[in-house]
Amino acid sequence: MYYYYSRISTVSQNSSRQIANFKSHGEFNAENLFVDKVQGNVPFLERPEASKLFDEVTEDDKKGVTIVVDSIDRLGRNLIDVLNTIDRFTANGINLKSIKEGFETLVNGEKNPIAMVVVSVMGSIAEMERNRIKERTSEGIKLAQAQGKFKGRKVGSVQSNTRLLERHPNIVKKLNKGLTVREVSEIVGKSTTTVMKVKKVLCKA
Repeated sequence: MYYYYSRISTVSQNSSRQIANFKSHGEFNAENLFVDKVQGNVPFLERPEASKLFDEVTEDDKKGVTIVVDSIDRLGRNLIDVLNTIDRFTANGINLKSIKEGFETLVNGEKNPIAMVVVSVMGSIAEMERNRIKERTSEGIKLAQAQGKFKGRKVGSVQSNTRLLERHPNIVKKLNKGLTVREVSEIVGKSTTTVMKVKKVLCKA
């Protein structure tokens, strides 16, 4: 079963070119088309239509699902988020097909070696990016501390329960669907500790 995901950056743009490419792919069904009008730096599962799409393809243990995108950058501009999204798809048995890049992540239910090489290269670049961000963040904190501008969170400060739930609506939604802490953690890309905190608050509500 094929699903199609399109993303355009602004409401003034339209997705007609991407949809035309989907139609040339064959087996196109408009009912399985999800279109987000959002900037590419917004994480995939934080986008309205992308979240609906993921919920749709992971319901009832659907098999043989392929999500088709016009190009990989439709998933996001942040390489780390794109890789995390691909990992979530693969972990749930979902095949990703990119028309522009010309590859699929799964072949007959197994990981596609060629796609994995591409993802591996992307992963190496992402790791360098993560290290660069950590290094710059560390340098920034040290500089701010030296100038007396950064003191960190006050000792004993606690995030309110309401604020915690507001910050993690995706976790709340998945927990309310009955998913386990580990499943939610893998789907939304948050630590099990964070998911457990949200679950405890929901249990008290």
